[in-house]
Amino acid sequence: MPDSAVHGDAWPGNLVRTAYGQRLMMDLERFSVGPPEWDLVMTAVRRITTGAVTAEEYASFCDAYGMDVTTWSGYPILAGARELRMVTYAAQHAASHPEWRHQAQYRIDCLRGRSGARPWNWKGIL
Repeated sequence: MPDSAVHGDAWPGNLVRTAYGQRLMMDLERFSVGPPEWDLVMTAVRRITTGAVTAEEYASFCDAYGMDVTTWSGYPILAGARELRMVTYAAQHAASHPEWRHQAQYRIDCLRGRSGARPWNWKGIL
């Protein structure tokens, strides 16, 4: 797809509705112009890797967007980058929050092939 505006951390938690009904996008520090697949991959990873999005929710997302990014040949590369980012994020925060160390180690074990097949049902950090 042609380059476009990319949020950089597109997931439902970065969308809010104000008391007046306005919809706002938050956390724009990674906003850039680039491949829109980067944002689409996040939702696919939440479906395939973590199990946080149901099959029905993902099908609805694909219908609304008009494509399923998992059918794109570049999906495995961007999905791997997203997964690594999620693992390093957990490891970074586990250093100062002992209660998250198990989750960080679990994510590392998943990427190393020690925890079975996807979805791995990772839990949220922070």
